[in-house]
Amino acid sequence: MKKGFTLLEINLAVMIMAGGVLSVLGLYGLGYREKRQSREDVAAAAYADAVLSPLVMALSATNVTWSSFNSIDNYPGNNGWGEYIDSNGIVSQDPTGMAKNAFNRTVKAVGGNASWPSSSASGGLLPGLVVLHKRDSGVVKIGFRATRHESELLSMPLFYTEVRFQGPTRKASENK
Repeated sequence: MKKGFTLLEINLAVMIMAGGVLSVLGLYGLGYREKRQSREDVAAAAYADAVLSPLVMALSATNVTWSSFNSIDNYPGNNGWGEYIDSNGIVSQDPTGMAKNAFNRTVKAVGGNASWPSSSASGGLLPGLVVLHKRDSGVVKIGFRATRHESELLSMPLFYTEVRFQGPTRKASENK
């Protein structure tokens, strides 16, 4: 009797090896997707910094009076992120315009001169910005999201900050 491998043993070895090779090939697609998502996450964080930093600086300036700080409204509206969704449950066709409007109206309320970052800072992402302020509260809450596709805006990571009133004391501000 000759010693060797049977056809069944060879087929089994080939199937096991093919399963291993296919598993490794499947990881390439996963790696590519994760690399793309990581690149978008970094771009969104950089964009959030470019939008939030000048906004926070304008709101936390020490020359902002209590009355101007108190005049900050909820932008783009009282529903927060819900303002980006139309009656059909679809994200607005112009999230960038809504975000820029929220930014500009908030800066204008405190008499700041910050401007929306240049288009090169966006990295091709569509932004969403929500500013929430409860009247007579010394805190403004700001949320920012960015994505490549409008439909994904509300499922993207949220960049969030709060700005506390830094101006003259409320009473000194109100007495002026």
